[in-house]
Amino acid sequence: MISLEWYRSFIEVYRVGTVSGAAQVLHLTQPAVSQHLAALESALGTALFERTPRKMLATEAGKRLYTQIAAAIETLESIPNRGALTQTPQLIRLGAPQEFFTERILAKLPQDETILYTVQFGLAQQLIEQLQEGRLDVAVATQKIAKLDIEYQLLFEESFWLVGPPATIMPISEEVLQVDLTSLEEWLRTQSWIAYGEDMPIIRRFWRVVFGRRIDVNPKLIIPDLRGIRQAINYGFGFSVLPDYLCQKWVETNRLTLILKPTKSVINHIWLAFRKSERQAQKTRMMLELFSLVPGAKLESV
Repeated sequence: MISLEWYRSFIEVYRVGTVSGAAQVLHLTQPAVSQHLAALESALGTALFERTPRKMLATEAGKRLYTQIAAAIETLESIPNRGALTQTPQLIRLGAPQEFFTERILAKLPQDETILYTVQFGLAQQLIEQLQEGRLDVAVATQKIAKLDIEYQLLFEESFWLVGPPATIMPISEEVLQVDLTSLEEWLRTQSWIAYGEDMPIIRRFWRVVFGRRIDVNPKLIIPDLRGIRQAINYGFGFSVLPDYLCQKWVETNRLTLILKPTKSVINHIWLAFRKSERQAQKTRMMLELFSLVPGAKLESV
C-alpha cells in the first residue's frame, strides 16, 4: 500500500526541486524524504525523477503523477487540524407538514453558518417511514404512529375553527348558538365546502365532535394544502375547518369570518418524532432544545 507521506514527499520534491529543500518544508530529515521517494518509485515501478548534481528533474511519469495527485493533496492539506473539522456545518434533515413548517417552524430555525437544513414535506405516515429508514433525522408528525424504535415528544396543540368568506352574514344569532347548534348545522349543510381530501377528513371529524353526527355533503373544491384552502375561503369559494394557527390572524383582520369556535374544542396534537437510539445525538438534542422539549423544560408553543 502506498503511504500518503510518500506522495507528500514527492509533491514537495517536485515543487522545490531538491530533496534537502523538500525535507525543510516537510520538517523531515533528508534521508527520510529520500526513502519516501525510493519506496514510491518501487511501488509504482517507474522512476519519477532524474537525479542531477543540482536539481531533481521530473520524468514524464513524474509529471503525470503530479498532475493526478496534486489537487487531492492540496485538498487534504487545506484541513489544518482537528479543530477545523468541528466547524463543519451540521446537516439536519427535517420532515414536516408543509403548512406547519412554513407557518410555525421556519421562523424558529437558527440562522448561522454551523447548521444546514434539508426539509421534506409529507403526511405523518410517509415522514415516519422515512425517519425509520434513516432518511430523516427528526420529523414533525400530526399523529403518533406506533413504532418500537420511534419516540415522540409533544410539540404543539392545534384546535380547529369553522370559518367562512369575509362577507358572510350569519343568519343565526349568538344567543341561539349558545343554546342549540341545530339551526347552524342545517344552514351549513346548504353551503359550499372546501376540503383537504375527497373524504373530507378534517371536516368530518369536526362535524362528529361538534354536531354529534356525520356530514353528508360533497365538497365543491378539494385542495390538499391548508393555506390554499384558507385563500380559497377568502376568495369566497365556500366554508371549511382550519387549525387556529392558520386562521386566527385572518379572522382578526376580517379576511375570514369566524363561524364557530366550539366550546367543546376539536384538538389535534403535533409531535416531534425521532429515533430512540439517537435521542442523545447532537442533531436530535438541537431540535428538542429549539422547541424547549428537553427533559424538565417548559413546553412552549412555537
